[in-house]
Amino acid sequence: MKAFQTCLAALLLACSATIRAQEGGDSLADYAYQPTQGPRNRVVHYLKSNLDGSKRLLLSIHFATPLKLEVLKVEADGQYLALVAAELDARTLTETQMRSYNRLEQGAPRLQMALKAEGPRRLVAGVAKAQLPVQLSHLPAHLYNFDLSGFNATLPHLKNPRRDFEVGIIDPDFDFLKTRFKPEGGVQEGGFVDKGSASFRYLGEERLDEVPCLKYEVGGPAFRGIQGWLWVNAKDRLIERFEHALPDNPDWQSFRLSRIASRPMDAAGWARFKAATVRRAMDLRDQE
Repeated sequence: MKAFQTCLAALLLACSATIRAQEGGDSLADYAYQPTQGPRNRVVHYLKSNLDGSKRLLLSIHFATPLKLEVLKVEADGQYLALVAAELDARTLTETQMRSYNRLEQGAPRLQMALKAEGPRRLVAGVAKAQLPVQLSHLPAHLYNFDLSGFNATLPHLKNPRRDFEVGIIDPDFDFLKTRFKPEGGVQEGGFVDKGSASFRYLGEERLDEVPCLKYEVGGPAFRGIQGWLWVNAKDRLIERFEHALPDNPDWQSFRLSRIASRPMDAAGWARFKAATVRRAMDLRDQE
């Protein structure tokens, strides 16, 4: 009888572990979302590049509300533009709605990808007529290829930014999209992949270009154990700089994100900013 009870207990423990693995982990207890906290009607400008400063791109994030943002990307000195609109779910602090566009400079933006949630741990990316699902192993989860913009929006909501924390990372499988993707449609497993958890180990306070920051060491399975660095502005708790040897896009060799400016901007001001950027890009095209 005792042997049977021991066997049953072991079986239940194994089943419980399996269920937990299927459900995934989370670190949501590290956050306390408050609608009044975080940027609102504000634009923050970043310079994206390789670690050596090459291949520069201007990235402007407009926060309409703390969890609703648009990102305008300006490449090749203003000639090529892309726009990403995203919303994060207040319960999971994960990007659950996203639409990305390119070719703004041609006057007819093209939808590249539309991401939506199908449950708390399943996201589906629509690309052309295909559906690319991904199951999230850790919440919150963020797209690295979104230049950590969604991750950036969650940082002001950490209960205690002076301690270690983790997030999940997902990304397109660019090799899959290049060699195996079928744009004609259907559900295609493997187009988006869960990279696992990323760890941020708090190292202390540090001044970065005279700006008081909180510094973290970056690592974990999502980054293949390769070390990187994150500096968070101590005042508004947004990214001041991020550096990692792993690029978030195959067009780059590494990844540096450096904050260069920030100012208030309401929806009307953001619309004018986007329109002026598009006009300049179209003028540059006309001069070619």
